[in-house]
Amino acid sequence: MHLLGTLLCLTVVWEATGAISWLAFKHVEPETWNSTRLCHLSRKHHGFVNRQVKLCRKYRDVMRHVHTASHQSAATCQAIFAKHRWNCSSINLAPSYLRDLTAGTREQAFVYAHSAAALMHSVARGCSAGTIFYCGCGRTPRRAPDGDFKWGGCGDNTKFGRRFARKFADSADRRKSKRRTPEERLRAKVNLHNNRAGSKAVQKSLRKQCKCHGVSGSCNIKTCWRALPDLHRIGQRLQRRYRNAIEVSMRRVGARWQMAPATTAMGRFSHEDLIYNAKSPDYCVRDQSFGSLGTVGRQCNASSTSHDGCKSMCCGRPYNTFTVERIERCQCKYVWCCYVKCKTCKRWEDVHECT
Repeated sequence: MHLLGTLLCLTVVWEATGAISWLAFKHVEPETWNSTRLCHLSRKHHGFVNRQVKLCRKYRDVMRHVHTASHQSAATCQAIFAKHRWNCSSINLAPSYLRDLTAGTREQAFVYAHSAAALMHSVARGCSAGTIFYCGCGRTPRRAPDGDFKWGGCGDNTKFGRRFARKFADSADRRKSKRRTPEERLRAKVNLHNNRAGSKAVQKSLRKQCKCHGVSGSCNIKTCWRALPDLHRIGQRLQRRYRNAIEVSMRRVGARWQMAPATTAMGRFSHEDLIYNAKSPDYCVRDQSFGSLGTVGRQCNASSTSHDGCKSMCCGRPYNTFTVERIERCQCKYVWCCYVKCKTCKRWEDVHECT
């Protein structure tokens, strides 16, 4: 009854929005994820397609990492875009997304790529942590060490993470249907490309991580392995791709239709680029149907010339300035033994809000 109540309390209605419907999995309470019944009910409540339900049943101990990825993907996206006009808040509506994440925009491109990256990242780390039965440590590099260390330890298994993420995240857009319109087929191709770009970003983020061994930490012996950074850094890499995303359309080449840049001036795109097929609004004006909150009431930085600056955030409109009192801990000192003693400090700060 507890499991059924957990799922039935969700009032969202699933729309056929593609692979990122699974991000609604974050609504599930952590203690309920390890259940085959949850896999079946997720078809209705979290937009799982048949292939995802089968994977859920087959890889039950991987689903905790799918659950983790759904949380991390939403939290990281909102942190990265917190000071932008579009702040990724609509990701919380999963699985009933608005048009900013269903119309084929560059914002949708980022969320697809980032969610696929989060899934690969979470599963790869789960393998190296020993919490997934089906995989172990990542493969040790074949090349000889190029320094005073030896390969060892337990690296993150990006190979298994990529393989599972591809099966799970691609499932909805890989379904073949004669009822799909040309626009829907194009969007499916775009989504699959962006999923792959997210996986590429994770693979490119692998870095050498080392641990020293020796008397009194002398580091006479150093063991290194390949590890992933936190998801926020991978998200920042994808955000740079988001800014330079390329618009695409379907073009006839001979007897076949192929996906290509919308204009020749854009040049070609690589497997690492994000692509989109529908232009985004400027998100200055509130449009609930599209997922635009507008920027009225948003805070801005009066001294910044970047996206968080008042000129950009307020879209040329004026802004109000308020002086607010901030109370915070300060002059903290460690007291033996064993606590930290701080004073309470007050300061005044100017806050700017778009009108």
